[in-house]
Amino acid sequence: MRQLKICSLLFILLLTGCQTSNEDHQVNPVDSTIEIKEHDGTMSTVYSHASILDQKVAITFNGLADMETMQKLLKALDQSNMKATFFVEGMRIAQDPDLVKDILARGHEVENGTLTFPEMADLSYEETYKEIFLANEVFKEQLGYSPKYVRSRSGDSTDNMRLATKTLNMKGVVESSINPKDRNMQSAEEIMDYIHRFINSGSIIHLNTYINPAVIDVIPLLSQYGKEKGYVFTTLTEVLDEQYIAKPLEEIEGYDAIKINPDYQNVKPNIFYRKNTTKKEISLSFDDWASEERIKEILDILDKYHVKSTFFLIGKGVEKDPQLARLIVNRGHEVASHSYNHLDVTTMTPEELQEDVVMAHKALTYALQEKPLLYFRPNKGVINEESAKIIAATGVTSIAMYDIASFDWNLELSAQDIYNRVISRAAPGKVIVMHILDGTKTVEVLPSIIEKLQKDGYSFSKMSTWIEEDSNKKVN
Repeated sequence: MRQLKICSLLFILLLTGCQTSNEDHQVNPVDSTIEIKEHDGTMSTVYSHASILDQKVAITFNGLADMETMQKLLKALDQSNMKATFFVEGMRIAQDPDLVKDILARGHEVENGTLTFPEMADLSYEETYKEIFLANEVFKEQLGYSPKYVRSRSGDSTDNMRLATKTLNMKGVVESSINPKDRNMQSAEEIMDYIHRFINSGSIIHLNTYINPAVIDVIPLLSQYGKEKGYVFTTLTEVLDEQYIAKPLEEIEGYDAIKINPDYQNVKPNIFYRKNTTKKEISLSFDDWASEERIKEILDILDKYHVKSTFFLIGKGVEKDPQLARLIVNRGHEVASHSYNHLDVTTMTPEELQEDVVMAHKALTYALQEKPLLYFRPNKGVINEESAKIIAATGVTSIAMYDIASFDWNLELSAQDIYNRVISRAAPGKVIVMHILDGTKTVEVLPSIIEKLQKDGYSFSKMSTWIEEDSNKKVN
């Protein structure tokens, strides 16, 4: 343990006489010494996005602007009934404690923005520790509490920040999932357009108070967008506290149910296209991946008509937004693999194909926190005997195909064209495939397809029901 003599209280008293600004970040040096605790190599968590199912988004600000700007920003937040998290440097808190207390009194939260707001990338562990520790001391002295989180001026984390926050028993370092980089001096509309492109439940938005005054006008735009799309903009703590607990992949039962297996030549794959029945039952399935907005639109339609479906998801997309796969299951549907990279399986080597299948299974398993269906649907429904054997050898129990292709992915088709394709081919036991892609006409045509089939007396079944019945018949 490295020892440096200090009196923290003396430091804080000296600090109140220092001059600093958000623009130049120049401070008078304070001769302070502290006891720097050595780290044990353990790093704290980095928070850039929260895995939650509710439509909550954290809005966060770095720094404090001048008093006039801050009052305008706080008024805009009040008028929108929006709460936010401010990362404020310790120097500024010591200079303007009344402003920070006003922020807190309005229901916002204030967290550690380091002591002097430096660029953290080049700081040593000792320098990083002092920046965070001394800011914490200011918080305790001026505000009466210890911060839980820290963020750098740039919004990026460093290993030394993670080491120091862990040693200081803080929860972690905060980055962001949406940073419009308002220092580029965009308009409020341009900043909002950027946010719109990337927003989903659990997002953490990073804005700055002191650079671009347009961020004030972003607030009512966010509020209106939230009303239209169902998002609630709130504090970081409220968002992070709703995260579901995600176990490490290796602790989830069935994470290794799909494995590399080069011995595939004698495998007999089960390829399922349809159910042999005369009953008016049909299965509606969905492929691919999409934005949260599109996925929720489809889920809402299915809820409205009390239809349960089977979703074949692309692993790469699921890996990016795992909470959306979990949301699909929570809404009563089932999830299976549509590969990881969405490539033509018939053109891949056995090694490439099996690795892809395993990666997709792991992505789905981690997202759901449970084993998904051990089904696989190939890209574009293209399969041959060898690729089917290669896939089945990994542990995939069924290659789940379809026999009604809606072609809803084809942007040249009208909603009526898609409707006609599906309805004209509908028959007992058939499997329909549609897609959850953004920009298609799926949401437009889906209600009319479901209504027509239900009017014609069809009930809807999940594919697993049919595949299990089919498997039982083969066993018996």
